[in-house]
Amino acid sequence: MEPWREQAWSRIVVFLKIALPLSALGLLSTLFLPSRSIDPRTTLPFSQKEVEARARGQQMTALTFAGATVEGHLISLTADSAGPDSLDANTINTEHPAAVIKMSDGTQILLRANSGQVNEPGNTAHLTGNVELASTAGYTVNSEDITTALTRLDLLSPGPVTGSGPPGRFSAGKMILSTNRETGAATMLFTDGVHLIYEPKN
Repeated sequence: MEPWREQAWSRIVVFLKIALPLSALGLLSTLFLPSRSIDPRTTLPFSQKEVEARARGQQMTALTFAGATVEGHLISLTADSAGPDSLDANTINTEHPAAVIKMSDGTQILLRANSGQVNEPGNTAHLTGNVELASTAGYTVNSEDITTALTRLDLLSPGPVTGSGPPGRFSAGKMILSTNRETGAATMLFTDGVHLIYEPKN
């Protein structure tokens, strides 16, 4: 090899020995550089309202309660979320509660509402907001306020109700669902101005 070619080749080798390690370091450094700054306040999985609510007290999700009444009916209560009331330690506030009452004669009653309150010492559930009652006997009742016991069949809507059933469409100022003391059968009673539009089935 000619002297000038040997010198040129030596210079290229020296240049590559320096350039290649520097290029490798440059590539490695990009792996550790963040793409953008991160604001820790924007990465929370909860809204500010949810964070404040959780900070005030305990909160649970998918609440489930199940038991039996003294008459032998089975009752279960579920809710999307629940938490203690800030003013009453004996009360649990619920969101979207639903209750199922399985009667001893096979009839089932389903209750749904926007919100509710469960009083543990009193064994009662107070459902409010678009309360809907549906029975496998063919009755549906709508109300804004229904209270039901959790250890016995005792359901009350103290305000106006509307609904439909086998006789037709109806409205009333009050509804009571309880057990007949003489027969032991469940009885649904409508009072305070009952209006019925009779619609016989064909």
